[in-house]
Amino acid sequence: MSQTVNSNWQGFWAELPKERGGAVWDSAGEETATAQLPWFRPHFAEGLPVLDIGCGNGTQSAALAQAFPRVLGLDFAPAAIEHARQLQADSPVEFRTFDLADTAAAEALHAELGDVNVYMRGVLHQMPDERRPDAAASLAVLLGETGHLFAVELSPAAGQTIQSAVAKAPDAVPKMRMVFKHNLTPAAWLDGKLEAVLGGAGLEIVTGGATTLHGTDRLPDGTPLDLPMNYVVARRG
Repeated sequence: MSQTVNSNWQGFWAELPKERGGAVWDSAGEETATAQLPWFRPHFAEGLPVLDIGCGNGTQSAALAQAFPRVLGLDFAPAAIEHARQLQADSPVEFRTFDLADTAAAEALHAELGDVNVYMRGVLHQMPDERRPDAAASLAVLLGETGHLFAVELSPAAGQTIQSAVAKAPDAVPKMRMVFKHNLTPAAWLDGKLEAVLGGAGLEIVTGGATTLHGTDRLPDGTPLDLPMNYVVARRG
């Protein structure tokens, strides 16, 4: 990841209080990773480690650990890993710093773990466009011949939803404004962008569909800030 983006994420996590639900996307595991299990568990080869890439404070990693015997939570912001280790101290998840756009690091991790399954939520759309091919190439390396990827990204409609929420009041959706403060502007993708990025690394889509990010922010009237997202399950072709 570029130094600027890395610094932005480090600053975000360093400022965020070490508490559950602090980030706008930090929805409960039971309504996110656990609820999504029927979409990807049938595809995840048994016995492989599961990587939660872009794990943040580890909420979804801990949920995944209830379904899979070995889960590693990975994030390139050391401050995020500090959050995860503190908040998920009772979980068996191993948390490490890792930059998905570093293909050499991906090669080294695959040499250590072998093929893996990957859970990844809202990671690629935040990357600079020029680093996405490297990130996708790293995913292909990590999956190897037997692993599968479950990836979720914002849908094209998410951008308008965010703009509308922010415009409702000067102090509306403060958790989303915290993201903006650190120059981490969410970038909704055009239809097919996720598939194109993954396809460029030789990953083929097995299945996909629509889902919702149940945000932890609320609009002035108390309505939760929910964002439309799309998901895919993919593997090496």
